[in-house]
This record gives sequence, C-alpha cells and structure tokens, in this order.
Amino acid sequence: MIKQYRADIDGLRTVAVIPVVIFHLGTSLFSGGFVGVDVFFVISGFLITQTLVGEQGAWREALFDFYKRRIKRIFPALFALYLCVMLVAFGLLMSDQSAEVAKSIVASIFFVSNILFYGQSGYFDGELDSNPMLHTWSLSVEEQFYVFFPLLIFFTRHWTAMHRRQLVWALTLVSFVAAQWMVSRNANAAFYLIPFRAWELSLGSLLAIGAIPGPRRQWQAEIGVVAGLALIAYAVLFYNKATPFPGAAALIPCLGTALILLCGEGWRTVGGRLLSLPPMRFIGLISYSLYLWHWPIIVFYRTIDSRLDNIERVSLLAAAVVAATISWALVEKPFRRSSRLTSRAVVLRGTAAMATCGAAVLSLGFFSNALYPISAQARGVLAYGERTGRTEMMRTGSCFLTSQNRLSDYSFKHCMTAPHDKPLVLVMGDSHAAHLYYGLNHALPNMHVLQATASGCKPLIHSRGDARCLALMHQVLTDQLQRARPDLVILSARWLDKDVADVEQTVRLIQRTVPHVIVSGPIVEYDQALPRLLARHIDQNEPIDLHRNQQVALVDQRLAEAMTRANIPYFSPYRSLCTPDCRLWVTPGVPVQFDYGHLTQQGSILIANLMAREIRPELAAAPKMAGMD
Repeated sequence: MIKQYRADIDGLRTVAVIPVVIFHLGTSLFSGGFVGVDVFFVISGFLITQTLVGEQGAWREALFDFYKRRIKRIFPALFALYLCVMLVAFGLLMSDQSAEVAKSIVASIFFVSNILFYGQSGYFDGELDSNPMLHTWSLSVEEQFYVFFPLLIFFTRHWTAMHRRQLVWALTLVSFVAAQWMVSRNANAAFYLIPFRAWELSLGSLLAIGAIPGPRRQWQAEIGVVAGLALIAYAVLFYNKATPFPGAAALIPCLGTALILLCGEGWRTVGGRLLSLPPMRFIGLISYSLYLWHWPIIVFYRTIDSRLDNIERVSLLAAAVVAATISWALVEKPFRRSSRLTSRAVVLRGTAAMATCGAAVLSLGFFSNALYPISAQARGVLAYGERTGRTEMMRTGSCFLTSQNRLSDYSFKHCMTAPHDKPLVLVMGDSHAAHLYYGLNHALPNMHVLQATASGCKPLIHSRGDARCLALMHQVLTDQLQRARPDLVILSARWLDKDVADVEQTVRLIQRTVPHVIVSGPIVEYDQALPRLLARHIDQNEPIDLHRNQQVALVDQRLAEAMTRANIPYFSPYRSLCTPDCRLWVTPGVPVQFDYGHLTQQGSILIANLMAREIRPELAAAPKMAGMD
C-alpha cells in the first residue's frame, strides 16, 4: 500500500526550492542554493519507490500505472512551460537563439537535456546562463532514472527483502564511488549524467524499502530532523560555485534530507511540525511549478535588464510564485485529478503529446528564422562567439586545464619549460590568464612565454576550488617556479573583492624566487556574450552599456589601489579598454571578446601589446636576468 500523506515532505520541498530560486537570482545569500536539486532527488527517490513497492498486479500493468502517474504529474505544467517559453523566445530573441531554445525544449521533451547541456558547457561556466531551459537537466536525470529503476523493483518482487536491499545498496554505492571518482576528472559529466547522480535518488529508495533503520526513541527522531536541517543549511550557506560538486560534497545535503525523511516516518517532531506549517506546505505544493517557471522568468527579464537590484529580485521571486500558483491551480491539479482514461491510454497520449509538441517547437524555430532573419554583418560578428579556435588559442587540455581535464593532462614539459636563451615570462591563473597567452606570444617575440592555467580556482596561496586546479597551482608555486626560474610572472584571474589580500601575499611568496611579478586585473564583463550584444545592436539598435557589469570597475579600482600601496606592478585590462567608453571592436567587424569577458585572438593581441609596454621596462630595469649572461 502507498503510505499516507506527510505534510512535512511538502515543507521539505520548500527547503529545497527556495534556495535554488534565490541562488538563480544572483545573490550571495544562498551561495550553495544549487544543492536544493539534490534534496529534490532524494525526496523523489523516496516517494517514487514507495509508490513502486505498493503497486499491485502484473508487472506490465503496474508499469503502465506508474508511468500514467508520472505523466499526469510531470507533463501538464511542463508542456505549458514549453509553449510559453517558445512564444516568448519567438518574440524576444534573435532567430538563432530561438532555434537554440527550440533544440533545448526538444531535448527536454524527450528527457535528454542533461546530455545536451553536458556537451555544451558546465553548469557554473556562465555560457548557458541565457538558456531558459537549462534547469530541465534535473528532470531529465530523474526520468532517466525512472526508465530502469521501476523494472528493477518489479523484477525483484519475488526476492527476499534482504536481497533487494543489497541490490539497491550496491547500485547506490557504485554510483557514489563513480561520482566521487569522476568529479575530479570531468566535473561536467559528474554533474549532468545519470550514472553519477543515480545514488542520490537511490538513497531515497533505500529509505523507502527499509534498508536504513529509523530512530527508536522520540529524542532520536527530534535530533535526527534537526541534524538533517542543519546539514542542508550548511550546504546552502557555505557551498559555492567553486565547491567540487557533486561527489562527496553532495553527501551532506543528501544525508540531511535522508535524516528528515527517516526521522519523520512514524514520529511527530518539532522540526516536522515546523515543516508542516501552512506557508511551508503551500510553497511545497507549488514547488514543482515554481522550479519550472522561475528560471525562464529570470532569464527573459535579464535579456531586457541585467542589472538586478534587490527590489527587482524580490519582484522576480514574486512573479515566479504567482506563475507557479496559477500553474499549480489551473494546470497541475485538474490534470492530476482526472482519471477517466486507462493507464495505457494516458501513456499513449503522453507519447503522442511529446512528438506533437516537439514538432510544434521546431516549427516555431523555423518560422522565427524566416520572419526575423539575421543580417550578414550580425552573423559575421556572431561567428566570433562560436567555439572554433578557442582550444588552440588557450592551449586547452595541455597548458589550460578545464573541468574536463585532470592534473595528469597538464604538460609541464611543454608548458613550463623553455631554453634560457631569452627571458622567460610565465602567465599564471585561470581562464582570464589563459586568454592572454596567445597575445603575449605575439607581443613578446624576444621572450619565451610559459603558461600555467586552469579553470576552477585562483592562482593564490589560499585559493579554494577544483582539486585539479588547486593541485596545479600548488605545484607551480612550491616546485615549478624553482625549476623554471622565470624572469617574470604575470598573475591574472577573474578577481573578486575578497581576493585582494591574498593577491599581495601570493606575490610576496613568488618574489622569493622570481625577480619580477605583475598583477593583471579584471577585464570588462557583460551579462551576455559580447558578439551577441553587438549583433543585437546591429540588427535591433539595442544599447550595450546596460549589459556591462559595473562591479568589475570597483574590483579593478580596489585591486589597483592595494597593489600601488604594496609597490607591486599592476596592469589594468579594464582601464585599457574603458577610457571611459569601453572599446568593443579590435578592428571593424572583429569584437574584443568572444563571450562575457574572454578575449578573442585579436583582442588578446590588443591587450598583450598594451601589457608589453609595461613588461619590457620592468625586465629592462633588472640588473641581471636569468639566462642572459
């Protein structure tokens, strides 16, 4: 039998969805709000497995009954979202963007959007921030899990409870170990793909089949719920985009969720009563629609005005709640209560709806291209936003490690070694250092340019971030500098206010080995790819200034002042481009940057030539340079 309704689970859904929404609104309040999705995974695994275990009759009929409930639960609000998103994209975005949205919707319809996004970019990389369907990756992961897991449950009906539990335990542990192994090797795969996320859903399943013993005393249940809430709160408040995730880091919010579910089963606790309060229950009831609607609302609003202040954030949150409430009341509830059709009929109609909706969405993308063609000039600019050439420019995979690389991929021989017949210049940092290499190599023909760069952390002695990046920076700072003996180190990164003090400490450490260090500051940034903004300006006369990140100028100013006080040479890419109007083109038709802030090849040469004016005098002032005797 299916277990009776638990109001505290709706409250737990609120604990999951609110941090996700606030995180997506771009505040620092819940820097780890993305873990709300992991909370949802455990809840889903728990409730769905309870349903599966309670199914009666032949396995085929039980399977149709299960998918009937999934279709009635998932499809109505989701398909309403698809229609609205495509219509807004049709009217608001350029035709190529509408086509991309259409492709994302089709991938979501067939529950493979996680695979699509895995092949495009990392969740935290920023390249997918303008895709209104990005958040559907989690729905795809869930539905992929529910393709094979019901079969596992039905085909083990005649097993003993112990053997079934052992099987689910094995699935959970294998997936968890694989996730932990993968997160340091290919973080994107660990984040998006079902083999590395299955353990979170199956953790909930373990609770549902009684594989984890519950509390035996009231006080144990009380402590368990409080501990669970504390674990989730810790992850929400103290995790951030630099946290290696998922893997072991996801265990904290998942265990917290499991504790709340476990200790609320058969026990009435203070924490459970708080979760069951009417406001908590209400947000939990609309949580599915709120999750669906909040991200497209944020993305489309940012297309118009990216400078969100707190009033706008609250307004967007309110708009998402209103949209979710309408969706829940007028779409979710009526369809969920309807039960006139047989299970097979619902599954067949659901399948037909997927095909029909997919065709309609692709048609809208086609009509958008026909009605709103992009000019040849705009298409030429947009071509700079494509990925071609970036790998060679940054030497990705050998001298620049991304989330898809391991430390062993870095070539110390190729990237950190050069003869001392000319001065050695080492550029060190994240992707905002890697995009300088190409230009420096052209601007400094009489010097060897070395490169130690990785995404996911800063070139600082107290940095936090991805393990491969931290390991590379540690090895360079503690060993490779002694071996390579460069004449000059250029530290460059996507600096933040909080980095200023650590930058000075790191420079002092490097100066024990290297005679000259230059800090390169932050570069001008936009909320969308610069080629996109330029194309919209060309075809639609849309202003670009509204999309510029004003915070970068403040960070640049503070870092410049700190370096001046410390007598450390400082180069400002921001001030080099913005004096005061920001330079957008290297030459007519060639943009300075290819995305929100990274330089094109021509932009890299432009900045490097300006930087070289400071590098040459810096080295010339040295009484003697390594390798020059």
